[in-house]
This record gives sequence, structure tokens and C-alpha cells, in this order.
Amino acid sequence: MGLETSSKRYAKAIISYGLENDNLDILFEEIMSLIKTLEDSEDLRSFIANPTISKDIKKNVLNDLTFESLPNTSSVINLLSQNNRVDMLLDVCNGFVKQYNVQKDIVEVTVTSAVEVSEELESSIKEYLQSMKKGKIKLTKKHDKSLIAGFILDYDNTRLDASVKKRLDKMKKQLKTTN
Repeated sequence: MGLETSSKRYAKAIISYGLENDNLDILFEEIMSLIKTLEDSEDLRSFIANPTISKDIKKNVLNDLTFESLPNTSSVINLLSQNNRVDMLLDVCNGFVKQYNVQKDIVEVTVTSAVEVSEELESSIKEYLQSMKKGKIKLTKKHDKSLIAGFILDYDNTRLDASVKKRLDKMKKQLKTTN
């Protein structure tokens, strides 16, 4: 079984656990905080990935780090530790967020542009997506000056690239093939 398949299964189990205990939203907030901690700390990710450190030591350290501030995540850590899968923690957490969004009908959308996205463009994007997708649109904005102009819209494994960079790359490729 691949890592992605395993992490999806754990994520679904955590969703079920949150629904059964009626604390799904609290669990979501705690897991988002855990994701941020993991993404911000290279040392912590290296510690978790280190195969020479026992699962019990990893479990104890992670529980010590999260017990006070993120009490609901200890069940996630304990489950992964019990199955010797603590190294999958970040993947499971990210999988949980995806499952949570499905459960709550949230569509995550990322718009990347060379300049700051105006309120007008943001509302147009949300309106466009709501005409195609049911659910709440959660828009994340990113800046990438290399796009030159235009934007890239990512949602549900779909990418709409309306950037000048893509057009220029396409033209460059066509010129190379004709020469």
C-alpha cells in the first residue's frame, strides 16, 4: 500500500473519530496548528523521519509538544505511533484537511498572480467558481512576479493558467519547433 493511500485511510479514520466525538471543528483547528508547526520546523520533520529513533521516543516527544496546546491531536499521534507510522504525520494531517473540506463542502482555491489580486477580481473568481462548484470557496492568494501578468487558478486538481509567462513559453516552444 502506498504512502498516499495509507495517509488517506488514516485521515478518513480521524474524520470519523472527530464526527463520533463531535469535535471535528476543534480537531481541524488543532491539526492546522500542527501542520504549521511541522512545516515551520525542519528539525522536527527530520526527527520524525529519522528511522534510528524509536516510535516510543517519537510518540513521547510529540505528545509532550502537543499535550497542553493541542490535546485532541494526541489521539492522532498515538494511532500513528501504535502502527509505527509517525513518519506519515504531516501527510496524514494534510489528508485530514482535504477530507475535512470535502465533509464541510469547502472548495480550496489558490490564485497566483504577478500583482496583488483586487477585491473585484477576487469576487469575480469566487462567483465564477460558485457557478461551477457547490460549497464554500476558500481562496488563498499567492504572488509570483515571474508570471509577468495574468493569473493561475488552482482548484480540485484543475489548473487554469491565464498568465503571460505561459503564453510566452508556448510561443517560445512553437518557435523552436518551427526552426
